[in-house]
Amino acid sequence: MKMALIILLIFGGMNFSSILVPAEQIQGPSLMKMVEKFKPSNAILIKADRPSSAKPIQFYDFNHDEQKEIIITYEIKAKEQPSPSQFGVMILKKEKDGNWRKLFNDHVQGVDLDFSVLADITGNGVNDYLWGVTIGAAAGSQLKVIHWNGTSFKEIADEPYHKIDLVKGNKKLGITAWHMYLGDSHLVDVLKWNGEKLVYDQELYSTYYPIIEKFYKNKIRKLDAWYYWYCLADAQIKANSFDEASKSIKKGK
Repeated sequence: MKMALIILLIFGGMNFSSILVPAEQIQGPSLMKMVEKFKPSNAILIKADRPSSAKPIQFYDFNHDEQKEIIITYEIKAKEQPSPSQFGVMILKKEKDGNWRKLFNDHVQGVDLDFSVLADITGNGVNDYLWGVTIGAAAGSQLKVIHWNGTSFKEIADEPYHKIDLVKGNKKLGITAWHMYLGDSHLVDVLKWNGEKLVYDQELYSTYYPIIEKFYKNKIRKLDAWYYWYCLADAQIKANSFDEASKSIKKGK
């Protein structure tokens, strides 16, 4: 076996750099050396706040070539504090010659990296990359959806939010975007990819509605405020629970 490998290396025109090593097997100093080569010199690796399992370096095989790409999230702090930082994401791919190449890079100015997850939003069987940066307490955060189209990565959607979640329905996955209304109350949209953009999806909203209802009933139990009833009624209307919405509107007057 060893002799066969030597023959291949000598007569097959191969070199050690062309032997593909799975990305997730690159660890420790080797991984960090490669990452340092591509990330900005003034950037530091940073993990997103959510989900709790988020990491600054993730691996995923977008193009199903059995060689996982590397997703890196980082922060470039402003020279003058407390000015906003630049939060960035970079996706690296290992080519057949063994060299790594940067396929995607983007930056958003903000105060925190809030969200970073792989999820099949487009429904084509390949995970998309979702990341969100917090702009400010009032402005909330900005979500970006990055999609692999077979040849390159493209940003296909962006969505403002104050809180975010994913909801799984019948053969489809949606995004729940909570938008601040008043105080700690929120109006909630549940969105699904329709082939061109993110749009409201009533079926997914009905699936997610119990979570919204529980949230507001807990709030109302502590403080019977009109804006909680208003936001609950908004959710009930979107979930086609019109009778319940009518009751909530009356209670909120």
